[in-house]
Amino acid sequence: MKNVKRRLKKESLVLGKLLKKIAPRIGATVFLEPEWEIAGQITFKSGKHSYFRYNTLDLNPVGASDIAKDKDYANLFMRRLGYPVVPDSKTFFSKEWAQAIGASGRTIDDAYAYSRRFGFPVVVKPNTGSQGSGVAIVHNRREFYRAMRAAFKLDRVVLV
Repeated sequence: MKNVKRRLKKESLVLGKLLKKIAPRIGATVFLEPEWEIAGQITFKSGKHSYFRYNTLDLNPVGASDIAKDKDYANLFMRRLGYPVVPDSKTFFSKEWAQAIGASGRTIDDAYAYSRRFGFPVVVKPNTGSQGSGVAIVHNRREFYRAMRAAFKLDRVVLV
């Protein structure tokens, strides 16, 4: 399971390094999200932005669409572009996914501790999905754990 994180890092580093190497030759810059380096933004001389996630490039709208579907990455790139975003939102992982990627400090119990420090009520939402599916406003411990378990049934990554 620990190899999953290494494989993701290795896979992403190839694309990111390649794009960073090519970008200056065409007057572009590349930004990689710093935590996992699996998503990024290419800014061209013209100011146009293109996005990529894993190995999906924005040669057509697919790269940007992949970013938009992932609320955590969408938040990161919107913040970089100067759009207002929800401050202090943080992602947490299902137990299995946290073990697979080596993120032991980002489990449901860590999410609850974070929520207590942040202060209730908080919003819990799956990282992907749309139209409010799996989104809950929670006011206490019982509601929090119920909402997180429901969100983890929809996605292995949940935002608080």
